[in-house]
Amino acid sequence: MGAIGLGQLMPRTAQSLGVDPHDPSENLDGSARYLLMQLEEFGSVPLALAAYNAGPDAVARYQSIPPYRETQEHVRKVLDVYLATIGKDRI
Repeated sequence: MGAIGLGQLMPRTAQSLGVDPHDPSENLDGSARYLLMQLEEFGSVPLALAAYNAGPDAVARYQSIPPYRETQEHVRKVLDVYLATIGKDRI
């Protein structure tokens, strides 16, 4: 089974966070907590976003954003939206 809900949580991740991935409120809560966990683990927003998308093992293995097109595009798109929202060009 693939990712579920607004935050696109994987079933095992949702279970480990104790949230129902089909409940929008719980899904978003779990997603926010999971992203914070990745930020605390990897220490940078780009790496946290990559870990959220590809999994923390992939980021740890490459010690960088993994060379997966989907993950690289995910990080770029999320950062672009974030930077546009706060009115900056770069983090």
